[in-house]
Amino acid sequence: MKKEISVDSAVELLKSGANLDQTTISDLETSKVRMMDALLLARNGFTVPDDNVIYDDDQIQYDPDFDDTTWGKPVSFKKLKQSLEAGDQLTETAEFVVTLEIKNTDMKQWLAKNGDQINLVVSGLLERMYRADKLARP
Repeated sequence: MKKEISVDSAVELLKSGANLDQTTISDLETSKVRMMDALLLARNGFTVPDDNVIYDDDQIQYDPDFDDTTWGKPVSFKKLKQSLEAGDQLTETAEFVVTLEIKNTDMKQWLAKNGDQINLVVSGLLERMYRADKLARP
């Protein structure tokens, strides 16, 4: 069973080196969090909504390599770290459009609402199918 704590408690525990794997943050969606604390939380798998991050412009330095880049969907540091540790290679993403024939209206609405998650699942499935096909062929 996961333990439930506040954002402030989570930040304190993380700063002291504690592990929050079995922890849920109860007010993560509603609390205002300083930028550096939001980064600490993100590194440990807790994503703070953008609107809840408090920025102090005096502490932020302009970096054209970072600031002038168009970024995709956020990925938690924890997932990225796990992926790198597992030896997965990061490559450029290519967009490939597939047309699905869906006749059920409720399912169409569900697909529209859950598009990002479905994209992740389908992309992973296609990657594994591709790898399996490459292994099967000499």
